[in-house]
Amino acid sequence: MKQPRLIVDAAAIEHNVRAWQRILAPRALWPVVKSDAYRMGAAAVAQACVAAGAPRLAIVDVDEAASLRRAGIEVPLVHVTTTPSDALADAVHMNVIPTVEDTAAARALSGIGQWRGARVRAHVAVDTGTGWSGVPAWRTPAFASSVSDLDGIVWEGAWTHIASRETLHDQSVAFAGALASLRLAGVAVPIAHIGSTGPVVWGCGGEAARIGIGLYGAAFGDSSIAHELRTAVEVRASVVAYKRFDVATPLGYGGHEVAQPGDSVATLRLGYADGMPRELSKRGMVRIRDVACRIGGAIGMNFTMVFIPPQIRDAVAIGDDALVMGDADGVRLDDLALAANVTPHEIIVGFGAALR
Repeated sequence: MKQPRLIVDAAAIEHNVRAWQRILAPRALWPVVKSDAYRMGAAAVAQACVAAGAPRLAIVDVDEAASLRRAGIEVPLVHVTTTPSDALADAVHMNVIPTVEDTAAARALSGIGQWRGARVRAHVAVDTGTGWSGVPAWRTPAFASSVSDLDGIVWEGAWTHIASRETLHDQSVAFAGALASLRLAGVAVPIAHIGSTGPVVWGCGGEAARIGIGLYGAAFGDSSIAHELRTAVEVRASVVAYKRFDVATPLGYGGHEVAQPGDSVATLRLGYADGMPRELSKRGMVRIRDVACRIGGAIGMNFTMVFIPPQIRDAVAIGDDALVMGDADGVRLDDLALAANVTPHEIIVGFGAALR
């Protein structure tokens, strides 16, 4: 039985990087390759991004830098979470631009810079509403005054994470206030990066943008951006059974949908154990022989059933390929996310964790 397959299209990622560069200009594009590039393979995705002209990449763990360096990735890496004090030296050694959120870490980084005889670049994390990491926005004046006279550091940038579209305005206002406080105290931070893919689509600014899920074609429903992107990941599954029903027959666990006499149903070797979102039951679609086929019944651990439209009933056969996700109508990354009512990140990471 042929297993489900996931294929990452490096050429499509390069295309998307160039598209985002046009969309963002004059802002800089920093592709996010954290968590093994959303489980798509950090080295290969990073190489595609750099080949398309990305000047930097963003990571979430300092340890991620080592494998990227071994793969020949030489561009600077920006650490977009607070860098642990015991990882600062490793970060600087591997050309990872660290992030600080407290005076003690800033002093430690200052010491590293002075010991090296060359100032090190650093960013300031500002917490405007996620609680994950960063100087609380209201405390930035005190933080700035405590670090502004430290030697050995170039305060290159500041950033925050946006929690949701609904909080974008208030968080942007809080971040702008924090930036003003930092700069007033002499912490220059000329590069502000507030936007990941979603906030960029929703209209946030800054001098740079961190694009992660957008590398794979997500545009969060913005048609003006979506038409410039390609879904850069394919998920394919094989037809392992094909039946035309003569009597009403419940489909899958729970019997939540019933095939009627005359219905044709194909069973795919793909289920939630393979990353297929169960929320696509009865709402999602796949493409078989380039025809849209609606998912029927409940998605099982290993199998998904789909109704076969009349125009291809006589053509479908066991062993046929179904395109579950790819660059085609109805099965693009944003299409799956919308149908499953989840973020596109969950779609990509789910398939990647199961199929790579």
